[in-house]
Amino acid sequence: MKKKLLIAGITALLIVVLTTAYYTFSRQHSIEFLSGNDLSNPELLKDTEAILYFSTTADQDMNRDGLSFAVFIDQDGNSKLWKMEGLELGTVFATKDTFFLTDRGHVYLADSNGTKKFTMLPEEHTGEVTAFNDKDNLFYSIYNSGFTEDGGYKSNIRFGNENGFETDHIPHYLQMSGKADGNLLMVIGDGDRISLQKMPLQKDVQLEEIVSLGPIGERTGLASILKEGNYYYLLMADTEKMTSDVYRIHEKTKNIERFPLTTYKDIQEYIIRLPYNLRNAATIHDGILYYVDGIGDVHALNPETGEIHIAFTLQGASQGQMKMSEQIYFIDGKLHFFRYHESSDTHSIDTYDVTTGRLLNELPIHGLDGMYHYAQKKKKRLSPYDFIVR
Repeated sequence: MKKKLLIAGITALLIVVLTTAYYTFSRQHSIEFLSGNDLSNPELLKDTEAILYFSTTADQDMNRDGLSFAVFIDQDGNSKLWKMEGLELGTVFATKDTFFLTDRGHVYLADSNGTKKFTMLPEEHTGEVTAFNDKDNLFYSIYNSGFTEDGGYKSNIRFGNENGFETDHIPHYLQMSGKADGNLLMVIGDGDRISLQKMPLQKDVQLEEIVSLGPIGERTGLASILKEGNYYYLLMADTEKMTSDVYRIHEKTKNIERFPLTTYKDIQEYIIRLPYNLRNAATIHDGILYYVDGIGDVHALNPETGEIHIAFTLQGASQGQMKMSEQIYFIDGKLHFFRYHESSDTHSIDTYDVTTGRLLNELPIHGLDGMYHYAQKKKKRLSPYDFIVR
């Protein structure tokens, strides 16, 4: 009798423990997504300090079941999630009064008048860059789309506004891209040679060559194309020479200067030092070019003197080939670093003064566990692909 009571007692205790654990686990990973009404709520626009974008990779979207999330973060580090279809290397974009988001087959515009969803064909799988031209009130989203039936290549452009979106295309693969002065900047290949080109952000595709860059060789871009005054800046690596350089090109004279940036010991170090996000890896502030590599070293180049040095190193950056959810964003002389704290299994946005390297603030981010758990239940893996601070 005592043995039966003991077994019954142990069974009851196990039920209590398991039930408590289940509800505790469920509460920890409960997740709610923003609705269209939530996304267009003026309070969300007003309160959002930063936006992160996560997605599954293109290979996880073969059955059209990929996932992506725009994560809206307020000044206290609380996050709200907008769920979409997958889009590897996708972007997020926000003007003063509008969110502009895209996924594989849709464009979303959200402002105080509501949230509009536009179905887009063809579907896309690899994002490139987004922009807004306030002169014609058009949003642009560019994609490296793929090969054409005749063996060529096209990069599609979705453009439009609240009245609708259309698709046009650039008949080239974008080796690098950027934006300045109302133009899309790009490095494209023609045979075995590459050139720097610009295209006005407008409905009609009109490419204009700025300068030829010679044989492509083993060169590849490390950051967005930047422009400051009369100069374009390109950061490119050469995986044959195991070096990287900054190219400074004068807009009018077409003169090209080259500044050595890094020499890699081997291909392994090159891979480890690849930046977290090619779009956000560099900026120019007070005449100095800053570039952040994949282990958190912040390189500073004075193009007037040619002097280059490591200005500072981001605290807590992963030092291996596998990046742990890092993203950076430059704005107003500050470097914002989204990172993962392995010791506490948490995330934060750390803010640095780009000139002094001083850590100004560390903002813990709350609410990402539910997103990761949701993806895990769907047997998917999420990667961070974009990050902006408003």
